[in-house]
Amino acid sequence: MKHFISILILATVWVDTAHGTVAGTIIQVARRLRMSYSEPLPPKDYFIDLGERDGLKVGDVIEAFRYVPVPNRMASGDWHVMRVSLGELKVKQVGESTSVARFEKDREINALPAMDYQSLMLGDQVILKTGLPFK
Repeated sequence: MKHFISILILATVWVDTAHGTVAGTIIQVARRLRMSYSEPLPPKDYFIDLGERDGLKVGDVIEAFRYVPVPNRMASGDWHVMRVSLGELKVKQVGESTSVARFEKDREINALPAMDYQSLMLGDQVILKTGLPFK
């Protein structure tokens, strides 16, 4: 059980020492309710499993991406995995181990490959784009 928990922690937050970047996962998506249709639609809040302990601070920019499996139809061979960037998020609030971010820059729908769900969702990966001194 102890090994399972440590593997789970390493799987959700990993450090790429070659690039000095910190990566995490979107763990919840929330949007406040509007009281009438005349009000504009409130922005979505994306909860991320990175926080102060990972060196994150308010104003940092995070790139959101998803790994999409791609079949090799020419040779009926192995499937490949393609990393698809979905846009950039800006950190609005930071806690010790989690943070809240909102969309800063969205990708054009035409620029994305055909996927079932082209917006951000639970489990999508995030990586810090702004420089941070790693603790």
